[in-house]
Amino acid sequence: MNIKNLLITCLSAVILILQSCNSPKESNNKGASSNIEVSATDSRGKVITLPHEAQRIVVLYNALVDDVYMLQAGEKIVGIPQQIYEMEDTYSFLSKLDDRIKNKSIPTPTFGGQSSNAETIIGLKPDLVLTFNTDEDNINQIENLGIPVFTFSSLNDEKILEELKNVGKLLGKQKRAEEITGYVSAEVKKMRATRETSPKKIYYAWSKGRIMSTSGKGSLIDMAITLSGAQNACPVPIEAPNISAETMYKWNPDLIILWNSKLSDVYSLKELAALPAVKNKQVFAMSPSFPYDPHTVKFMLFAKQLRHWCMPEYTQEQLDQDVKQAFEILYGKKGLI
Repeated sequence: MNIKNLLITCLSAVILILQSCNSPKESNNKGASSNIEVSATDSRGKVITLPHEAQRIVVLYNALVDDVYMLQAGEKIVGIPQQIYEMEDTYSFLSKLDDRIKNKSIPTPTFGGQSSNAETIIGLKPDLVLTFNTDEDNINQIENLGIPVFTFSSLNDEKILEELKNVGKLLGKQKRAEEITGYVSAEVKKMRATRETSPKKIYYAWSKGRIMSTSGKGSLIDMAITLSGAQNACPVPIEAPNISAETMYKWNPDLIILWNSKLSDVYSLKELAALPAVKNKQVFAMSPSFPYDPHTVKFMLFAKQLRHWCMPEYTQEQLDQDVKQAFEILYGKKGLI
C-alpha cells in the first residue's frame, strides 16, 4: 500500500513538472508577452490599457505610420491614411519596408485631412487606433465604439520622444523605443552644445504655397529652428499666425524655408521681390520632405538641414552622412536612403 501511494505521489510530481514546462508563463514562450496587460499614457494624459500588446492597429496620420515602422512594428498595421499612397517620397520609402504598401494593399479608412470612415475602421477589427489629439471628433466616435485610441501631440522634442516611448509600450516595442529616443536625445544634446554668436533668422512658410502663414514662438517649428542654431524670424507667440508682406519686410529674415511648396511660390510674389532674402536667393524648399518630418523624431534631421543652409561650415557632405547614419539607426536597416 505504501509503495502504491509512493508511486501515485511520484506520478503526480512528474505531471506537475511537465505542466510547468508547458506553462504559458514560461519566459521563453514566444507568445507570453501577448498575454500580459499593457498600459501607457497618451498626449491627453489618459491612461490607455490593453489586455495584451496591440496586434492590429489602425493609424490615421502619416507621421504616425512612420513612427510605427521606426519601432519595427509595421506588421501590426491594418489601416493607414490614403495620403501614404499619394505622397510620392513617403510612398517610395515605406514601400522598401513593407510590400503591402508597395502593392497598395493596406486598407485606407481615411480620405483627406481629418476625414475617416468609422465603418471601415470597425471592419478592420483594430485593438488600437493611433491619431493626433486634434482629431477630437474622430477620437470620440471611435472610443464610443469601444476601440482604444492613443493620441499624439508632437508639441516639441520632449513630447515627441515621450509619446514614442509610450506607444512603444502598447506595441510591445519598449526596448526599440528606448534605442531610438536614446540616440536622438544624444544627437540633440550635441547640437545644443554648439551655438552661433550671431544666429541667422529663418522664416518658415506653411505648405501648399501658403507663404504668408508661418509658425510662431513656442511651436514645433520654432523648437526645430532653435535647435538648428538659428532663430525664428517670427517673434509672435502664436502657433500659426498669418502675416502681411509689410510684416515680412519688418522681420527681414535671412532665409525663407518652404515645406511642400515650390520656390516659385515665393519668387512669383511681386510684393516680396525687394525682400533681401528673395533678392539674394536665400529661399529653400525642404524637398523631399519625408526625411525631415518634424512631427517625428526626424525633427533632428529637419534641424540639421536648416543648419546646413545657415552655416556653410556644416557641409552638404556631412549632412548626407548624418542623414544616412540616422536612417540606419531609426529604421534598423542599411541602404534605405
